[in-house]
Amino acid sequence: MARIGTAVTCLVFIGFYVHTVLDIWRADWLQDQGDRLSLEASAHLQPWNAGTHWLLGRYFLNGAQESSRAVASLNRAVELDPYEARYWLDLTEAYEVEGAVADSEKSLTRALRAEPTSPAIAWKSANFYLARNEVGRALPLFRVALQYDPANTAAALDLCWRATKNIKQIVSEVLPADPAPYFALLKILTGQKESGPANELWGDLMAQKLEFPIEKAFPYFDYLIQTDQVDQARQVWTDLRKLDDSPSNLIRNGGFEADFLNGGFEWRYTQMNQVDVSFDASEHHSGSRALRIEFAGPGVSDVGVYEYVPVEPNTAYRLSAFVETQEIITASGPRLAVTDSSTDKILANTDEFQDTSRWKQCTAEFVTAPDTHLAAIRIVRVPGNLLIKGTLWIDDIELTPAPVAQRVTP
Repeated sequence: MARIGTAVTCLVFIGFYVHTVLDIWRADWLQDQGDRLSLEASAHLQPWNAGTHWLLGRYFLNGAQESSRAVASLNRAVELDPYEARYWLDLTEAYEVEGAVADSEKSLTRALRAEPTSPAIAWKSANFYLARNEVGRALPLFRVALQYDPANTAAALDLCWRATKNIKQIVSEVLPADPAPYFALLKILTGQKESGPANELWGDLMAQKLEFPIEKAFPYFDYLIQTDQVDQARQVWTDLRKLDDSPSNLIRNGGFEADFLNGGFEWRYTQMNQVDVSFDASEHHSGSRALRIEFAGPGVSDVGVYEYVPVEPNTAYRLSAFVETQEIITASGPRLAVTDSSTDKILANTDEFQDTSRWKQCTAEFVTAPDTHLAAIRIVRVPGNLLIKGTLWIDDIELTPAPVAQRVTP
């Protein structure tokens, strides 16, 4: 009899276990269906499952648009699991629809308390406060979102800027101690042509003394060039390079001892199929190398190597360089030229580089126009459509103010 009793007990337990497992499986299956009847049936099978009540509340809130029933289901969800912030957030929204402002406020506070460093919760909470025009409460939450999830950076900063139009406030309340959000905001500001705020933000970034690759600043620098803000570009370049802003030679890296930086007030290079540009350590006037340009035959008007140089208006300058040529054959030889960066007008150019010759100095003198603040040093051909073959080396380029006697008084 004892064995029979034990067997019956085991069968009862097994039956109960199988029934429980089937109920759980069925409840999960019903939950996955997502419709009202299935969710209600799942909640009946598993009344202790907070997730089911949450899904049912979301259905009433977003699907059926029955906010009062959504409040009831979501309240049940947070009773069962008060540590799940997304339950509190949806309850906040349901209360908001109901017009229960005080209750929505309490629910939002509980959501933030449940997961204070969650970027998703911070993002939703910040947008919630922003929609209620509570900017002061939204901004610190945007900082959390930025700090823990960089994917939200651009959208968050755009919202903050539109809500405040105040760089100081964004810097103090939103931006973490990381250069990336600063550059993201600079991109937004320059894209909207907000020059004043962009320049203010740059000053705040420099004050933070954060380290970053110099290339990160090039888009902002080029914006300054495009908008003719030469003085600010000069300041940015001084900030970046920690250089004397009044060197005797205005050309940076005139001996090509360093590679192209491709930004700022240093050499830039745009590749041209018609020419081969390289650095040559075996042939140079001074230092350890020179710039080598080999023409393969097709005509080319610009070899793609240039450098922006800030200059003063109504001022005389002298351009000089050392060049070497080897079998340059063409009816229009290359020249070193100075152009006005805003108009592309040639201010001065050297004689043509032709034939074969050892290192020799070439010079050109010019006076800037009354409205010229930025020049560009280029290697050009005029006209540029004629065939050309041969090799050119350039070294020790200098651009210096002319002697005082040659300067022009406005």
